[in-house]
Amino acid sequence: MAQAHAAKQLVATMPTRVGLLADISDTIRSAGVNITAISAYERDGQAKFLLVTDDNTKAGEALGRLAADVREKDVLIIELDNHVGALADVAKKFAEAGINVEYTYGTTGPSDKARLVFKTSDHMRSLGLF
Repeated sequence: MAQAHAAKQLVATMPTRVGLLADISDTIRSAGVNITAISAYERDGQAKFLLVTDDNTKAGEALGRLAADVREKDVLIIELDNHVGALADVAKKFAEAGINVEYTYGTTGPSDKARLVFKTSDHMRSLGLF
């Protein structure tokens, strides 16, 4: 059974360079903050980090010291059983409700659970689906 809760993610943007992931992760570690989910990519010379942490205030302040443009965004975190078709079931609920999934990232592993982060067009309605 999928369970969802509202959360906030940090979106940090800055010019890309070699070693940036190392610097960002070390800076957040030095602030005593745990990263619980991350997606990172580069486009047109800009690095973008999507981070769910256990303390966005501290993490945001730390990233600001690296001259990152940091914003906080609403997301939905869904924990679901890790089995064939689990994501398809979640995606179908969004589609049937007319809710657009702008992006998602997450992880599974050898455990029986998966954890996915969703940015949707309507987080409040999304919560009611699960």
